[in-house]
Amino acid sequence: MSHKSNILTDMKTMKNLFLVLLGVMIPMLTANCSDKKTVEKAETTETTAKTESVINVSTPPFKKFVVVTVEDEAEGAPLLKQADNNSPSLQRWLESNCESDFCEQKYQWSDQPRLQGFDLGTDAIACVGRIFPVLGEEGDFYKVCILNKWCDIESAYIPKKCVGDIEMAPIKADMLEKNGDEMNLKCRVLKDGKYKDIFIGDQYDELDGETLQVGVLLNDALAIPVNYSIDCQMIPESEKTTENVEIREEDGNFFIKYNKSLSEIAEEEINARQLDPKKLDDKQIAKIIETVTKKKPEYVEYIYHFPAQGLNSFYYMAK
Repeated sequence: MSHKSNILTDMKTMKNLFLVLLGVMIPMLTANCSDKKTVEKAETTETTAKTESVINVSTPPFKKFVVVTVEDEAEGAPLLKQADNNSPSLQRWLESNCESDFCEQKYQWSDQPRLQGFDLGTDAIACVGRIFPVLGEEGDFYKVCILNKWCDIESAYIPKKCVGDIEMAPIKADMLEKNGDEMNLKCRVLKDGKYKDIFIGDQYDELDGETLQVGVLLNDALAIPVNYSIDCQMIPESEKTTENVEIREEDGNFFIKYNKSLSEIAEEEINARQLDPKKLDDKQIAKIIETVTKKKPEYVEYIYHFPAQGLNSFYYMAK
């Protein structure tokens, strides 16, 4: 498996469920802007730029999005290697003789040799409703970003006749924090200081445990570096420790242990608890951020809100 594929496959272990669930929480913004708001926006942009340099991400290049609207759902829209209807198409290959629910899958163009140990699934057509960020256009085709957790190919061409425009609305910090408790999500967006607009989210799942993610809230999207995985666990009261938060690293993955004083109830029925980022002090926050920003990410996940569909995430090479 390539280095890119390893990184993207590892991300399947990161619990992004809470980011998808947040789609119902994002408010629509008003379209009217006064001179005062223009000044505030300029100040916010300057502060965000400083925060981006801390979290090692940059503003994504996505300015336009399209959604697949082709009527024939059985066929969907083709994803092509070049801006030509006769161009090689994207194919999905599945791991041979796999009996697991998490079989490996790979993507490649139809003009490439057969993959050993894999069986050809279907052409990787884009089904109705799928959203793509537009990277450019050539004649009757859009060049769209197709990079994701499973596909390490960065872009493909899609016929313009198969898609339509779709509008997005900016994500707001107060709604992320206000509604997260309903989803066993504890999150915090820092309001000022060196780490202004940094997002810290802790998600508890009864089966998969507890995970933490660190990102940055940009003007329009939530950006999360794809270079780490953080598993969390409360320190047993019988275990003596001098630190309220302990962080260790193993094979590129991070593990956080925290004292009960920094937790909130996650599941009352099983007496489970989870880390509450709102209880972290400045020193603890700095320790977590410094840990996950030790190296620049190869990929960044950008989460956008679309009023017509909710949240969608897109991957892009870090610059």
